[in-house]
Amino acid sequence: MRAPWTPSAGRPPLSVLLGAEYPAPELIRLGKLAEELGYECFWYVDYRMQRECYIGLASLAMSTQRIRLATGVTDPYSRHPAITAAAIGTLDELSNGRAVLGLGLGGTGFRELGLEKTLPVAALRESIGVIRRLLKGEEVTLEGKVISLSKGRLQFSPVQDRIPVYIATQGPQISRLSGEIADGVLIANVVSEPALEFYLRQIADGAAKAGCPSSDVGVNLRWEVFVSSDEAAAFHAMRRRLAQRLIAGYPHNWGVLKQLGVSVSAEFEGIAAKKDPALLDAATEALSMDVVNVSVLAGNAERVAATIAPLLRPEVTGVTIRPHACPGVGVDDVMRSFMRDVMPRAQRHLTVV
Repeated sequence: MRAPWTPSAGRPPLSVLLGAEYPAPELIRLGKLAEELGYECFWYVDYRMQRECYIGLASLAMSTQRIRLATGVTDPYSRHPAITAAAIGTLDELSNGRAVLGLGLGGTGFRELGLEKTLPVAALRESIGVIRRLLKGEEVTLEGKVISLSKGRLQFSPVQDRIPVYIATQGPQISRLSGEIADGVLIANVVSEPALEFYLRQIADGAAKAGCPSSDVGVNLRWEVFVSSDEAAAFHAMRRRLAQRLIAGYPHNWGVLKQLGVSVSAEFEGIAAKKDPALLDAATEALSMDVVNVSVLAGNAERVAATIAPLLRPEVTGVTIRPHACPGVGVDDVMRSFMRDVMPRAQRHLTVV
């Protein structure tokens, strides 16, 4: 079995992912709150030009006892995989065996560093191979398509015999790769059954290529979430957040929209192409609610629960939320509401079905 987490108590384990916008003391407070609320894992983003991922996770390792700690996610370009292996191994040591490595193609900051995301499938495949071998104590030499290393060897061993490796995906090629080589896959922003089916097929194809059942691969659904009794405020906040994310990913990360069966207007695309933060309000207004409804979770607890219930299938072994705040409702409130209100309601929906 590759997957490190399995469903318990009738539902997939819940995890939380936070961005780098929080000052260090607030990050620690929210990490401790996540542990107190019963979240399984705390994912922390690795963005270039923002607060440093591994320093944040190290601070959480020293201030929590149970919750797993994961990069959410790091990439094979801005850090050499040997550096990543040393960092995640050190985090595993600091946390006494709670580290999880999340890898993907990265988010913002590549243009500023002059980096290109070349050959993404090869980059992830080679990186994971190097990282796993280094963590096992092997000497590694590789002259790959993207990654090179000459006689590299870690000078210490992590606590876990095998640190779980999750790949973040928003497309078919990386999903198939995840099924083939990863312990699990982190699927972002899928809130419809057809989209989930699409990803599950790709993961199963990858697992079959490796000669493994797809049940060996952990499937973790990662959602952007805003829960509020004021549904108008919730949807406005999520619409703005999605507009911001789409602009940041223009045009390279827009392929996922086609897979979800939606498209943005020419007006929105024109605004996105300008990459001007001052135009965010205009972009928000130009973004169709059809795109919002298939990409994020927003509304009161009952609405969100009804949306996610059909997605909590046996193949889904974990759920991760990225909670968002707006005036009157904090990130703390969303974390509490999802754990205490949304998931129990979703379970009741499943029972009725």
